[in-house]
Amino acid sequence: MSIDTSGSVPPSGTDTADAAPPPEGSADSNAMDISTPEKKADEGVTDTGGVENGSGAPTATETSAEDTNTTDASPPEMQAEEPESGLNGAGGATAASTTGQDDAPTATEDTTADNAVSNGQSAAAPAAMDAPSAAARDTNGVPLADDTMDGSELRPAKKQKLDMDVSSDVSENTAPNPSREENVAASAEPLTNGIDTSATPTGFPDSSAAPSPSASASDNAETNGSSIIHPSIAEIIKLEEIPPEVLPLESLTLREMAELESSLQIGDTYAYDDDEDWCPDWGGNLHLFNKEVLVNKGYLAANPNAKPVRIKYCDWVASHAPGSNGLRGMELLLRFVYNMTDTPDAAKLILAYALQRPAESVEQRLEFIIDATKRTSYDPVVLQQDGWSIKKAEKPEDGECFHIGRRIQWQRHEAIVVAFTPDETYGGLWKAVYVEDRETFDLEPGELQNAIKKWDNKLRAQAKKRAARPVLEKAGSTRFAATANFTVDGIEHGIILAASPSRAAQGVMWPARVRHVTEGAVTAAGNLRRNSSKNIVEVVFLAPFWNAPSSPSKLADAQDPYSLGPLFEFDNIDVSEYNIQHYPFDAVSVEKVRDSFRFLGLPNAVFARYLDSHRLAVALKSYAKKHIDIEHRSDDQITASASLTESHALSVRVPIFPHVALNVPFDFILSKLPHPSELASTTMTDTDDDEFEPTINIDAIISSMTPPDCFGKKRSSGGEDEAVEFLTPEYNKALILSPDPRFTPSSSQSTEIEDEDSLWSLDKFTSDFLCGLLLQSQASGDSFGLGQIPYLGRLLTNLILDVRQLAKSFKEYEAGKKKAKLKHMLCQCLMTKGHGEEAIAGTPFPAGVSKTTVATEWRKACERIYKRAVGKLSFAGVGNNVTSVLTDSRCNGHITQAGSFERPVRLPAAIKGAKRAGAGSDPNTLLITSVEDQYLEVAENVVIPKTHKSSYIKRLRAKVAAIPPNESGVPLTDDSEGEGGEDTMGSRGSYTAAVIGVAACLKATDMVVGGQCVNAFCAVRPPGHHAGQELRSMNAISNGFCLFNGAACAAMYATTPLSQGGLGMKRVCIIDFDVHHGNGTQDCLCPTYDPRYLYVSLHAGGAHINGYDEDSEDESFRLRIGHGKKEDGIFPGRCGDSSPHEGVLNIPLGKKVTASAVGAALVSQVTPKVEGFAPDLIILSAGFDAHVNDPLGMGGLTAEDFKSVTEVACNLAFKVCSGRIFSVLEGGYGVPCCQPRDDLFLPTNHNPEERYLNLGSDMPANMTDEVPFTLKQKLDKCHAEGFLECVKEHVTGFVKCNKRK
Repeated sequence: MSIDTSGSVPPSGTDTADAAPPPEGSADSNAMDISTPEKKADEGVTDTGGVENGSGAPTATETSAEDTNTTDASPPEMQAEEPESGLNGAGGATAASTTGQDDAPTATEDTTADNAVSNGQSAAAPAAMDAPSAAARDTNGVPLADDTMDGSELRPAKKQKLDMDVSSDVSENTAPNPSREENVAASAEPLTNGIDTSATPTGFPDSSAAPSPSASASDNAETNGSSIIHPSIAEIIKLEEIPPEVLPLESLTLREMAELESSLQIGDTYAYDDDEDWCPDWGGNLHLFNKEVLVNKGYLAANPNAKPVRIKYCDWVASHAPGSNGLRGMELLLRFVYNMTDTPDAAKLILAYALQRPAESVEQRLEFIIDATKRTSYDPVVLQQDGWSIKKAEKPEDGECFHIGRRIQWQRHEAIVVAFTPDETYGGLWKAVYVEDRETFDLEPGELQNAIKKWDNKLRAQAKKRAARPVLEKAGSTRFAATANFTVDGIEHGIILAASPSRAAQGVMWPARVRHVTEGAVTAAGNLRRNSSKNIVEVVFLAPFWNAPSSPSKLADAQDPYSLGPLFEFDNIDVSEYNIQHYPFDAVSVEKVRDSFRFLGLPNAVFARYLDSHRLAVALKSYAKKHIDIEHRSDDQITASASLTESHALSVRVPIFPHVALNVPFDFILSKLPHPSELASTTMTDTDDDEFEPTINIDAIISSMTPPDCFGKKRSSGGEDEAVEFLTPEYNKALILSPDPRFTPSSSQSTEIEDEDSLWSLDKFTSDFLCGLLLQSQASGDSFGLGQIPYLGRLLTNLILDVRQLAKSFKEYEAGKKKAKLKHMLCQCLMTKGHGEEAIAGTPFPAGVSKTTVATEWRKACERIYKRAVGKLSFAGVGNNVTSVLTDSRCNGHITQAGSFERPVRLPAAIKGAKRAGAGSDPNTLLITSVEDQYLEVAENVVIPKTHKSSYIKRLRAKVAAIPPNESGVPLTDDSEGEGGEDTMGSRGSYTAAVIGVAACLKATDMVVGGQCVNAFCAVRPPGHHAGQELRSMNAISNGFCLFNGAACAAMYATTPLSQGGLGMKRVCIIDFDVHHGNGTQDCLCPTYDPRYLYVSLHAGGAHINGYDEDSEDESFRLRIGHGKKEDGIFPGRCGDSSPHEGVLNIPLGKKVTASAVGAALVSQVTPKVEGFAPDLIILSAGFDAHVNDPLGMGGLTAEDFKSVTEVACNLAFKVCSGRIFSVLEGGYGVPCCQPRDDLFLPTNHNPEERYLNLGSDMPANMTDEVPFTLKQKLDKCHAEGFLECVKEHVTGFVKCNKRK
């Protein structure tokens, strides 16, 4: 650093003694005199050479003018074992070594005021920093070789504090020299505006004024930051109060500045490295106390190959401190920073107090100084004065200060954001402080988001650990600690799903009641018999099927052979997540119970018993909710109770049912309820309401057995209907307001013929609640404050009128125009639906009117009009009862390498399976084999650029264009280093095939939304759900066979406004049941929460499979599909193990996907989530690689299970969006070899039996299927059932569910 001679530091290459004085009359001329002693003598000035001792006499001897003139005042060189410096423990200088080596220190003149400090110690005191240690030098002062030193001389002292008297030094350059009494009087002034700022380095103007402690204490809240600091920060940062007696720190003299630069080895003159210079800001200079200084510079000059020895500056200063007042090097640094122009006043106060507060030892003084430097980096007043914002914003939209007070994780340690400042380069910087040691650091925007994500991941990991955290009892037993805190939602009502240990139960989850600990059997001594294990709970299985009698005669005569056993069965089960699960139902819906049953793998004859078990479970759960008071106790209280009773906490949490409630004649009641065979059993329920059975009212039954009801007399109040009530889940409360289809005139058994006008009246489409609200608002002129409700009534009336008028004239149009008219009318219905939802959201409703209920009823009314329109405007092959299968032969142009799981024959196999389900032969199951060019143009020019980033599209197009025409199996998704393309390979036709696949999805969207069919299946390839916005989304190792994401593109197209070429829908839901998580779909649609999309994924994986490292920089395992060891995680990694926000529902199902896990997830998680979202369209990412015979080996589903999944999804679509649903082919690789091998050189008389799948004309003549022998062995079992059968059952499920009324 070049120092100007007008300041306090000499210029580069200029010795201190040679520095010219400042011009006369300048501000510095009065504060600093660098004249020689001779000149002072001529002027009659006496130099004391040091401060006076306690008696008033000088402590240092005066020197002659000759001595002064012969002094070489340039900074000393580095010694062999310690940095060059004029600093010593007492502040004095030592004589130069006579060795003549370049690293021997040159004596600083004894006449200087720097040779003594105000502690009264003589300048002749031993020098700790300049004198060589006995262990390091010989008798002549020559540095010994490194091999003679054990390094103890260089070993840093412990980072603690030194005591040092910090009374002001008296500089030789200050003229005249005041008396001690004057000095003391001057230094006794508090830290105010009278700071001497005469000697600061050029480029670092002096500070204007020191802060007044009294003023600082009385500052307002905005100034001192105490009232605006976030509470979470205040809990961590405890600030010590600084007393008002703090005095200002003097600025450095020229000689002191040179002394500091020399010891720090910094600046143009003394830096060992070229880039070591002062920092432009005060904070950077303050932290130079951690700078590493070279301690064997001279030895390195003589031995260039020797190893440099460095030590931190603060450790070096501390290690050479002779006593409690020897930290001169740290004092000079703090004084220098104190007098910089940009140093905040609050920071000055902190630094001065660190040097002046009483200290009992060397270690304590150093501790005070280091703590002070830390405090200046996080003290809210310092930050505020330094330009940082410390007040947290209330909302995200209020600015980046919203993150203040947020916990984060950085460098594996917990931290908290304390301040924010705008930055021209990065846009903004956030200051954070580590909770553990209060060290601070700055974060850029990307780094902050990464730190927040790591903290969120850590919280999720801790939550999982907390759920299974061992609870150590007083006895110290840890035998049952792993599951001591295990619980499930709804346990307070006593009903769960449990797995019986009986082998006959086949491991299925069955409704059960957990017995309270007080229900244990009583022994002869009157004590409760307790469980022998605290990891076991007693349960009562409700209507189990596995306890039927084994007598063949009884089974042969019974209508329900599985219902002959006892209605209740007692058992003990181990507490674990595998044996106990949440009970999902609050009311009995036969269809939902049937959906749950179809995944259990039990005979159909068991369903009657299964239904009865849920009837009992719901009855007991309802009784517990309404009639048993729940005692709210803390977890600690429950744990204590469980410990006292030597039982599991579950047995304490459950309610205590009255004895009479458990002894109601349930057998008789169940025998009087309708048998499943008597119920309307359909695989598809075309209604937007769930039909719930009345719940068995246990309380009403008990009341009927008590007087006066038991005498046949009615109570004075209440009617006959009081005993019957319908229980509806919370999320379905609004549904009971809709007209029951069993009792509306249009579906009742009445033979009365209604006139045409009544069929099109408003009340035929709206519930009584909404109809009354609309009519009331119109009649009252909005006197009830219902905002836009009258307008919505007119919208609905006009929409009904438009549909009616089109129905009258529809027969006149030709087929092409009929399709256009139908699509236009149906899109109008959906646009009206969305417009009404927006109006309702902005309308204030009076008390007693639920906005949610109004919105729900509005959606249902619009969907009923939609269904009426489709019903009235359908014609042959178009409309209701139609399923479509879409494909295009150009998708066969995507040719992968031999041995890939994603083989070209998958497409003809899928078409073959669809044909077996009736596609192309059934008039209502259409097979569409080409996609119009208009969809290709929309896909390539509009939708794909909206879904994928342009850089990804250009990269893929260029990769494909560079492939020679006859070459295949070329990596398409590898990066610049050649990584990531091993499993995603293709050919010259891959780009076109991928665009065609997207275009087919857009056409399917048009057909389903436009009413041409009820549902559809897109048989296209390559797959797409791993293709994200850019290459290898969400840190996956590859693109997983995928190029463009058809499902995401279809959702984007559906929600694009009509004015931009889309369909203008409000919400789309994608349900992905491929065995892998669809990281690409989540990345394209839901990287952050978007109210237009809901992504649901059921896949193999989970933190217990993929592992969870809360400190990992990479959130994803680097895995490839079909590769990796069994102990590795599952592709694409950890991204599917949790749901980042409410727009994503990721359900990892473990290492292997089973039918029971899929069924439980669909019923208990997917259904309520989708019903609450209320989408306008459902898209299925249909992957069949969870099949039991798939070569990936990660699933246990059968083809029939995929049909059940399809039917459940269709039923869900009928409830929320009039059945609008279609699927896109994703994974599924269980296609047997489709061509006999021609590479076997065998004798002519040898005719081995080689099995292969004959796809006939569905397989193009030019298509080959080369399968390696090892893969062929895996695929041979798919001859029995594989990919083809899965597609067949999937399409069959669609066909079965296309009967829209």
